[in-house]
Amino acid sequence: MTAAQVIEQIKTLPPQEKAAVVDFVQHLAGSDLAQERTPADQANLEGASDKIFDRYDNLFRKLAK
Repeated sequence: MTAAQVIEQIKTLPPQEKAAVVDFVQHLAGSDLAQERTPADQANLEGASDKIFDRYDNLFRKLAK
């Protein structure tokens, strides 16, 4: 699923579910991953995205419905 597809799914959520997504994104913004200052290469991006999708699998499954 692409970021654009995730965004479109988020747009269709009820307000309470959108709030949960906002909380999740804010959590990510405060994480070490978001604060990393070195340029990300493709391998780092793929590794980070794998960790995020693995950790929040249930959320992404809900978004995909």
